[in-house]
Amino acid sequence: MFVRPFGCWAILILGSLANPSSVYGQVAIPAVRLQARVMAAPANAPVNDRDHAARKWVRGLIQQDLNAIQTACNLNPKQAKELVDLIEAEWRSKFAAVFRSYTEANQRGGVDFEFRVETAIKTWLRDVESITEEQRSAWNYELDSRNALRRRVVIGKMVSDAERKFGLSSKQMKEVEALLQERWKEAWWIMYRNGTTPETKFAWISTALSDAQRTAGADPSGIRQEYYTSGGAVDLPSKSLADRFAIAGVSSDESIPLQPQPAAPAQREP
Repeated sequence: MFVRPFGCWAILILGSLANPSSVYGQVAIPAVRLQARVMAAPANAPVNDRDHAARKWVRGLIQQDLNAIQTACNLNPKQAKELVDLIEAEWRSKFAAVFRSYTEANQRGGVDFEFRVETAIKTWLRDVESITEEQRSAWNYELDSRNALRRRVVIGKMVSDAERKFGLSSKQMKEVEALLQERWKEAWWIMYRNGTTPETKFAWISTALSDAQRTAGADPSGIRQEYYTSGGAVDLPSKSLADRFAIAGVSSDESIPLQPQPAAPAQREP
């Protein structure tokens, strides 16, 4: 099996980590905040509780998408074995360190773990030569459908906010929806998932408004709320570092060592 060198996709991921605005446009991404507590740990193990939680989240997301891949692509045992072995080896040697370096460098910031996992899995599927183009296309269709539904959820909430603010008719709501679709940014979904609905700016939708609505919306003395709370929360799946990735009943090979678990904090002498 030919495995594409890690550097090819690592550059892509690391590049987006170094400059998140290049991926998400100009919208600030709400943070996933974790308080770090340093642990004594063996080599290649998580270095603090924030790092440990982040790795468990990422492993949980990978396993969740592996389950979805089997539903969409129906991998045979050979394909399943090659895929989980590749992911486990990449995780052990490179992948987890990417997330560790990012969370350590951005202690007050958040990471869109889902986007990075989806990007990595697309690369891994390309690197397993026994997986067919039809199966890869089936997974790409799944991701496209997933993203389309994400847009509908967020834009629906933004239209609802605009309807409440400006008193839109049903015809205007459809026009506003179309205008927001044209301006869609991936960062909007990340904001919504972390509890904030993006502002529906007056300038974006003014062409769909009546003269009276435009006058009200352009009034600088009016009280305007820029962001609305959606009630969203970060609740990512979690998978122990001691549990192997599996798909279609096939687990990664026992010859691939798992990452060490973090050691418990040293107890002080009385």
